Amino acid sequence: MTFKKIGLFVLLAVLTACSPQQTNIAASTEAHELTVAAETQAAPQPTPTVDAISPYSLEALASRSYGDGELRVEYAWQEMEEFTRYYITYDSDGLNIHGFVNVPKGDGPFPVIIALHGYIPAEEYETLDYSTRYADSIARKGYIVLHPNMRNFPPSDSIGRTRDYLAGYTVDVMNLLAYVRQMAGQDGIFENADVSRMGIWGHSIGGGIALRVLNLVPEIKAAVLYGAVSQRYTNASAGFDVYDLDSDTAAFSVHHGELDEVIDPQWSRTLCADLQAAGRDYECYFYEDQPHTFIRNGDADPLFIQRTVTFFDKYLKD
Repeated sequence: MTFKKIGLFVLLAVLTACSPQQTNIAASTEAHELTVAAETQAAPQPTPTVDAISPYSLEALASRSYGDGELRVEYAWQEMEEFTRYYITYDSDGLNIHGFVNVPKGDGPFPVIIALHGYIPAEEYETLDYSTRYADSIARKGYIVLHPNMRNFPPSDSIGRTRDYLAGYTVDVMNLLAYVRQMAGQDGIFENADVSRMGIWGHSIGGGIALRVLNLVPEIKAAVLYGAVSQRYTNASAGFDVYDLDSDTAAFSVHHGELDEVIDPQWSRTLCADLQAAGRDYECYFYEDQPHTFIRNGDADPLFIQRTVTFFDKYLKD
């Protein structure tokens, strides 16, 4: 959130006191992110001119180009019964980004899903992280799944975490999609990619990135948001459009654990109310006794996966 420079100290104090409260978080993978945000907000910033366009705004992200480097298929990593996993690297604004792509076996054409992981401390992150389970489950049902590490998550290059309203991560996703569009239909792993039918899946901070990407990629017809960071970066707090629920037509499937101590379930309830007010096609599920991530915690995770695949099938295959 950018504060206007105000001459009177008392007014500055009032504005600071009225800033939105952040979720009370127990020791969690999101704590570092909140600390960075708080430190950045502490210093007042210059008042932008009326004509200035933030480089982090939807307008700026929509007006720039993507896919100016190359995507490299490094090797076939793992052979599964239903799909092959490939290790990839690609260029994103001077950074080398790593990740994997799951390609179903068969002739296709296959719709394309982008799967975006949440925050994990760099020293703990691995390319086959917890979200691999979800990427694999989707691929088994006949979808090409793109899973980028994104910047700051090793072994991808890091420039450090900044208060950019997830714009850097959004750029990494947009560059990846640009390469897939360029390679679709050609010899290689994207020969059977149907880029006219795309979906996006995002957990935690990945859900916040998904909200941004949705507004920039009209081919995305379905979005699954899982314990998503949906209210931390808003138009009101930023002073520019972070995302716009009126500017795209994708359907939403929103999922959240009632015992989530990382991201307040109320954030997803607010998002669902906003989707209803915008007249969007959406569904919302809240899971009793579930934390931020459902893995290894009873029947909720298999149910979430089933609902995810059913949702994607409805909007991308029927």
